[in-house]
Amino acid sequence: MRTGRPIAVLVAVVALFGCDREPARMTGSVPSFVERTAEPREPSTGRPPLLVVLHGIGADEDDLFPIVPLLDPRLKVVSLRAPHSYVMGYAWFHIDFRSDGTIQPDVGQAKAALSDLVAWVVAAPERHGTDPVQTYLLGFSQGAMMSLGVLQTAPTRLAGVIALSGRTPSGLFEVTADRDAVARVPLLVAHGTHDDVLPIANGRATRDAYEGWSTDFSYHEFPVAHGVTQDEIRVVADWLRTHLDAS
Repeated sequence: MRTGRPIAVLVAVVALFGCDREPARMTGSVPSFVERTAEPREPSTGRPPLLVVLHGIGADEDDLFPIVPLLDPRLKVVSLRAPHSYVMGYAWFHIDFRSDGTIQPDVGQAKAALSDLVAWVVAAPERHGTDPVQTYLLGFSQGAMMSLGVLQTAPTRLAGVIALSGRTPSGLFEVTADRDAVARVPLLVAHGTHDDVLPIANGRATRDAYEGWSTDFSYHEFPVAHGVTQDEIRVVADWLRTHLDAS
């Protein structure tokens, strides 16, 4: 897979509402990530739902943030920066592009990043004052792989997962949680048919892996390269709204 360019987010609205950025502070054994946050634009009487955003390799916590105003206003959004510096931007784990054309991910880094991310997700509702049963993950590319890794590790901490332009994390993250618990977490997978970084076969392989497993599964393809279109954002926004309304 080729990497090193940020996602091209095609949105008309780029104004950000109520956002802040700060490094996550250590709370006991909870790991630290740089965070960018947006408070709910429609406050409620109870704790708000939380959407955690995970960018792809070569990007940062700003990359997906322009879509925040297009998502449900009830959400508190926290976008995390991956822990490792990359050629440009940051990575959840490094990838070695070998001279023979093969690609080798740093499996140790990937597993360590997943462990830290799971610990962060577990602690997030208390730290951010959000509803502990309403934590959603949205990941793009390598961030989608991380999101699926959290799903397979700590499904009871999640209300839903959105995996965009990613691939299955097999070979990196095994299923350590109860398979029925994983199946109960709503899952939305989407991929571009013209993706030249992670070709569409990766999206279809993810579909094949989860379609018969997840009890609430949605899959969409869009005529786009390695990026996100307005139509895709609308699908994501509708999916989140539907699941928030049902909670």
